Amino acid sequence: MHVTKSNLKNLKNRVAKPSGKKATQGQELSKKQKIYILLGTWAVFFVPLFFVYIMLWSIPEDELPSIKQLENPKSDEASAVYDLNGEIIGTYYISNRIKVSYQELSPYLVDALVATEDERYFEHSGVDGWALARAVGGAVTLQNKGGGSTITQQLSKMMFHKASKNKFGRIRQKFAEWIIAVQLEKRYTKKEIVAMYFNEFDFLNTAVGIHSASRIYFNKLPKDLAIQEAAMLVGMAKNPSIFNPVKDSTATLKRREVVLSQMLKNDFLTQNQYDSLRVLPIGLDFKPETHTTGLAPYFREYVKQETIKIIKEKNLENNFEEPYNIYTDGLKIYTTLDAQMQEYAEWAVNEHLSKQLQEELNKNIEKNKNYPFDNNVSSKKATGYLLAEMKKSDRYKNLKSLGWTDSKIEENFNKKTTLTVFDWASPKHTKEVEMTPMDSIKYHLKVLRVGLVSLDPKTGFIKAYVGGPDFSFFKFDYASQAKRQVGSTIKPFVYAAGIESGLFTPCTEIPDIQYCVELPDGKQWCPAGEGFEGTSTPMYYGLASSSNPYTAYVINKMGGKNTRVVKYLSNMGMKNSSVKEYPSLGLGVCDQSVIDMTAAHTVFSSKGKYHTPIAILRIEDANGKVLYESNVKTKEIMSKEVAFDVLKMMKGVTGVKRPADGKWGGTGTRLRNQKNDYYFNGTMAGKTGTTQGNTDGWFIGHTPSLVTGVWVGCDHSKVHFKSTKYGQGANTSLPIWGYYMKKVYADKSIKLNRGDFNPPVVGATTVIECIKDTTIIEEMDPWGF
Repeated sequence: MHVTKSNLKNLKNRVAKPSGKKATQGQELSKKQKIYILLGTWAVFFVPLFFVYIMLWSIPEDELPSIKQLENPKSDEASAVYDLNGEIIGTYYISNRIKVSYQELSPYLVDALVATEDERYFEHSGVDGWALARAVGGAVTLQNKGGGSTITQQLSKMMFHKASKNKFGRIRQKFAEWIIAVQLEKRYTKKEIVAMYFNEFDFLNTAVGIHSASRIYFNKLPKDLAIQEAAMLVGMAKNPSIFNPVKDSTATLKRREVVLSQMLKNDFLTQNQYDSLRVLPIGLDFKPETHTTGLAPYFREYVKQETIKIIKEKNLENNFEEPYNIYTDGLKIYTTLDAQMQEYAEWAVNEHLSKQLQEELNKNIEKNKNYPFDNNVSSKKATGYLLAEMKKSDRYKNLKSLGWTDSKIEENFNKKTTLTVFDWASPKHTKEVEMTPMDSIKYHLKVLRVGLVSLDPKTGFIKAYVGGPDFSFFKFDYASQAKRQVGSTIKPFVYAAGIESGLFTPCTEIPDIQYCVELPDGKQWCPAGEGFEGTSTPMYYGLASSSNPYTAYVINKMGGKNTRVVKYLSNMGMKNSSVKEYPSLGLGVCDQSVIDMTAAHTVFSSKGKYHTPIAILRIEDANGKVLYESNVKTKEIMSKEVAFDVLKMMKGVTGVKRPADGKWGGTGTRLRNQKNDYYFNGTMAGKTGTTQGNTDGWFIGHTPSLVTGVWVGCDHSKVHFKSTKYGQGANTSLPIWGYYMKKVYADKSIKLNRGDFNPPVVGATTVIECIKDTTIIEEMDPWGF
């Protein structure tokens, strides 16, 4: 074919552009692509929004907190017990949480939390879109770019949601938390939400909330936390089980460094601060808190019962119109206890019982034929006592609940097993041993119990209180729950009754002979005594020496019934079935608690006035509203002159000379012996007490600012010292008083009158007028009763 120029041009045109039909088809394909792209874009943006809308719309109202719950969120808050100086000494709790305000937080806590958990916290309104997008992007790309939950969302979860059982349930919770977070932000300031977050978080080890966490991990208040301490606690928020300083200090330090680096990144720290802080040790001062450990556990239990009684009697109700719950309503209970004096009291008990007295008892009774009971107890009775103790035990009750017969249980109690027993010498007084449960009962029956109460005689305020050797093992309180025979500690009231009746004065002298009281049936009651040399003896010497015959003389002079003594006790609220108008009452044959007997003795140090013991000064609710305030309750029991006469007579407990023959008396002379570690040289008065068979040993000592009573004995009345040398109150209880008072007087931070007692009339003498020789003797070591 011949190719012309015209043909060539047409050919070029055909090659250069397609046919009209094909060009139209290409343009239609481009439009479809655009539509697909547009639809895809809408799907990416609006389908998730629609899903979110559906999820939010599908959440029923009953899964969201009500307005009332949002405005008054309820979380268990521990009730705190404070000492006289406002220091926390313990808590009552289901969750050990004490709430704090934003102003009570260290600024480092806030900086660390915001830097680590929610960098835009002060910019969003509860939900952070950027953080959410970052988290979703990380999930899509399988990269960990941080969580999307804000501080407010995390608070929503802590306050209103429990752990979900499945993933879909957790997704629904997440959406609900968005709604709750927005509602919280409407009702609370940013600062309030931060405080709520710190109050709500559980730091484990009974440290719920930042107040408990600061106290338990660092022994500090939240406002006093250092930067590195705040960083460690905030670091625990990621997972307190993993980043726990008690469990894994290495992981916790690494997590702390992450928090510090976030603080650096957000300009809360300088590079120099970061470099120096990151290498610091963890610096724990770990002090775990439980209901059974810590300072003054018996006192805290006593205060708990008193608080519950006050709530009931005063009909105190919370915002929900329910009686206050001491475990959940965050009460603040301010007490009369002096924490420093309490430490000295607990130390004194430990010092005497663990280092001397318990070992003396162990040796004294180890060869008893029916150990640990005294030799007057038959084998049959001993078996009965042990079976009775067995039935009181938790082990018995647990086995009985399983349907075991008594014979099967008894067989179990006589098989060796590994048991935990009390032991003074072991850490935390705890020791594991191989023995039968029955042998464990015998072992613990011989553990000496103790009660100590120290009162301000002018107010009745309880300054120190010990109810036993160890609350973890022995819950029964021997300061207030136990009523034991009081022995010769009652004799000052007998002498007071005689003086007030006008029958004699402290200087009245009677011959040292046997004295008897005629009983209603015509028989004679003649208490045993020593000497009976007929020597003329003043009444003050009789009380100082705790002479039973001299006391019988007074009882007989008053008609033999101790009527006035019964009146004294009744007026002080101490009348019980053991208090009877009978001669032997004057020798202490009646049962009283340590706190009641000590309070009774304050009459002599407070010019004849009785003050009801007070443990609680006031109770406030969680917001500081005063719910209850105590008032000093005073009652006149005897004249101030009579009370002071008896007090002067009781000064002779540490040594007094009989004028007729120069013989020294006084059942507490060992207090003045400088060879004894519990030597005490301050002005004091007191009375020992020892009951029949050495079952109970007492000492109640007076100083101008304190009256302190101590009782020591075993739980079972048939377990006791064989010898009065060891079992008398002067050996069991008096040394504890001496150790305690020596520590208290040496501590000049404790404000006390360390001088002499104030007489009822200014300028009056503070010693017995007829005493000519006031020499203080070193020690006579008599066996006082």
